[in-house]
Amino acid sequence: MSVGSAVRRGGLVFGVVLAGFVLAAAGHLWLGPGGGAAVVVFGTLASLMALGWLYGRHAARGVPLVLGVVAVFGLNIVGVVAVRDIAMTLVGVDAQAIVERTWTRQNRGSTSHHCTLRLADGTALPGKLATSCEGYGRGDTLPVVIDPQGRFAAVGGPKSELPTVGEGQVAVAAGLVLLVSITFGSLPERDRQVRSPRRSRASRP
Repeated sequence: MSVGSAVRRGGLVFGVVLAGFVLAAAGHLWLGPGGGAAVVVFGTLASLMALGWLYGRHAARGVPLVLGVVAVFGLNIVGVVAVRDIAMTLVGVDAQAIVERTWTRQNRGSTSHHCTLRLADGTALPGKLATSCEGYGRGDTLPVVIDPQGRFAAVGGPKSELPTVGEGQVAVAAGLVLLVSITFGSLPERDRQVRSPRRSRASRP
């Protein structure tokens, strides 16, 4: 494999991974955790398939490939939440909301708590709370961060307590690990063909 071909392969995989992350983050932000889950899964699978193609016939694909896979999951789980929280920090405002309805959902042995909200003046907030409603019941009041224009689902607040710094650090670390994994998988492998003694003798004049 030539250096140019290696650069093209790495660039293609990086582009697919970046597009998958952008798609996952946009889906999670605009559609919320429920509707955006399928988009996040699709973006993650696209990134994993691209990594698998890159390392398909790579001789040393153990640790670098595993690190790349772990980084993909970290980027598409923590990273998309970080994008949501950063966006809400920028466009959202703090508010007090009243729990309108609660329900739970079982998923592989774990229980997730959901709820819909309304403001004190009776205005219903669109969608469900994007973060967990565990510990709250109907009629309870909780601090939230809402988008005044109603584009994004509310998240638990206040804004000062959104863990954007920690989430951003994890996302950046995952991105760097993924970049190293893609770079390693793109490196051209040297031909290590050893000529047999018989062929060597036969080639002599």
